[in-house]
Amino acid sequence: MLRAFGDAQFVLLGEDHMDHATPIFAGALFRTLHDRFGFRHLVVEQDPVAIVAALGPEVRGRPERLAALAKRYPSLFEFDSDEDLTLLAEVGAGVKGPDAIWGVEQATGAIRYLEELVALAPSPMARARAQETLALARAADPGPRYSVNWLASAAAPNQIAELEALFGAKPGSRAHRLLTGLAKSSEIFGYYRRAEAGEFVGLYNNTVREAVLKDNFLERYRAVAGRGGQPKAMFKFGSNHLYHGKNPTQAFPIGNLVHELAIYNGSSAFGLYVIPLGEGYRSLADSPAWLRTLLPAAEPEVPTLIDLRPLRPYQRLFREAVEPADVWEQRALLHGYEAIVLLPGSRPAT
Repeated sequence: MLRAFGDAQFVLLGEDHMDHATPIFAGALFRTLHDRFGFRHLVVEQDPVAIVAALGPEVRGRPERLAALAKRYPSLFEFDSDEDLTLLAEVGAGVKGPDAIWGVEQATGAIRYLEELVALAPSPMARARAQETLALARAADPGPRYSVNWLASAAAPNQIAELEALFGAKPGSRAHRLLTGLAKSSEIFGYYRRAEAGEFVGLYNNTVREAVLKDNFLERYRAVAGRGGQPKAMFKFGSNHLYHGKNPTQAFPIGNLVHELAIYNGSSAFGLYVIPLGEGYRSLADSPAWLRTLLPAAEPEVPTLIDLRPLRPYQRLFREAVEPADVWEQRALLHGYEAIVLLPGSRPAT
């Protein structure tokens, strides 16, 4: 991995969410990338407003204060385990400046957004409507756990549109960013609800969401690149988002953009597909049949790296043991990631 990282502009860690070992591995990986290769940015599948708050002077580098913030706003951090919050604190403490961590997810913390919009309201009527909407969001998502019931509701798009009309916020303003973030997120979460009701819109939950991830990333990337140089960044996302090429949910994800951007810049990207393992938690046998053909025969006792690049010429041999309907998934992984990392001794995150 170290030999590969020397030429990489981006390193992509595709994970199973809410695992114990993966954020710990991610923290060690980022420290190595930072100390040896000059990586200065961690890009995460988290709400942008949440990450700005995590880098605030009263919170930055202090996991207990991050935890208090997550408890106050249960949907602000999409992944709020002790291990994930500790990773954010470690990176915030270890890298200076406002660009250490980039949150590029859609809005998830609607209550935090609406509280700020109440304070930013340009008129008594706008403030009153923002307060009414905030009360509705609090009732729909009272906590203590992550939920996006209000954002996914059928009423939310009209309620957000009413706020947009009353605010009349100028593009680029803080209020405009908050309102457009809520509107786009409501659209994306709404595809879940509409698909469950029978509409053929399920694909858009993936493709539209990936477009938001890309737009948010490129905004941050251009700002840093505009100051000179090519930013080096590590990504930590659900594995579906970091494929090079089309992912299993039929979108060309942010990972594909990042690989191609690195190529455009005369560099490369390196994707790690992380599989946590643990007794009574997950074993190699729990992996789908198409994936098991790429894994060791026995459960590993130590962290194990499987380099996929030298296996690619032999994909025809590997697929002989796979059901024809599943060959595409194996092929997508072989070419979508550069390596698999197995992390034994893991468990659910706390």
